[in-house]
Amino acid sequence: MRDRLERLQTIREEQEEYEPEFYGFEYDVDKGTLSHQAVIFESSSATEVILKEAESIRKEISLLHLEVARLHAHNERFGTSVRRLTLIKKDCDSIARGIQQRGEALYARLQVLGKRSKELEEKEGPNSAVSRIARAQYESLTCAFHSAMTDYSKAEEVQRNTCRVRIQRQASILGKEITDEQLDALVDKGGEGWAELSQGLQNQSVRSCRAALCEIKGRHKDLVELEARMKEIHELFLQMAILVEEQGSMLNNIEAHVCNTVEYIEKRAVHRNSNGMEAINPSMRAGVYICICVCVYFSFFFVNTSHLKDSGSFISSF
Repeated sequence: MRDRLERLQTIREEQEEYEPEFYGFEYDVDKGTLSHQAVIFESSSATEVILKEAESIRKEISLLHLEVARLHAHNERFGTSVRRLTLIKKDCDSIARGIQQRGEALYARLQVLGKRSKELEEKEGPNSAVSRIARAQYESLTCAFHSAMTDYSKAEEVQRNTCRVRIQRQASILGKEITDEQLDALVDKGGEGWAELSQGLQNQSVRSCRAALCEIKGRHKDLVELEARMKEIHELFLQMAILVEEQGSMLNNIEAHVCNTVEYIEKRAVHRNSNGMEAINPSMRAGVYICICVCVYFSFFFVNTSHLKDSGSFISSF
């Protein structure tokens, strides 16, 4: 191996003899002074406002889920405990009213966010970043809110069935069997239904059964109040079902565009292979993968939307 060190030193000395204009001006960073310049990043105030509002709504929905879980726990105690039923009932009622008030407030905020999203689409265009962010946040928050309210409806349904079972059990102790149809008719009558029920039970009861009669009265009152709360929440679920139906047409259009894109890519791939190419272009392969992922995403979202529609129709059957 030959030593090239002397040759390199000679070349360096020859280059230093030339004029500096030929090679350019030599600049030393350490010797120079740099001026202070502020770097300004462009940010959209509308995007910041939407993300801040979406984060606040998401926190409220999380708190709503916690309250619904708390109501589930109280309902289980209400169905199994034999002591302090009055206190448990008061706790259940206060939690349910708090959930209802929080749900109405969240629904109003979601309506405002939806209107803001439509305004941004009209102003900035549907393909702009801020309008797409607003639309995505609105749709995700709407689904989360609907899920929380569906859990709340299930909790109220559990409490309703518990009250019905307790009334029928206490009535059977007094020697009177009450069917589900008769109980539904008594609940629809409200206070008159309790008077009719108590009159029929008093004819067959004795003094030792007064406690059971008071228990039935309390459960009947609970059931009437629960029915009233479920009627109030029924309107809110109908409005949520309307929102889900409005989003259905948009999802169908997106699915159609995705299917057309996949079909076009497949045709192009077949055409390229027929011309003698051994493999698909990497960019084309990446496009196929992206389209497949998009199809899977929107298929999953479409299934969730269908589930929400079924939930709305289930709630409207009460």
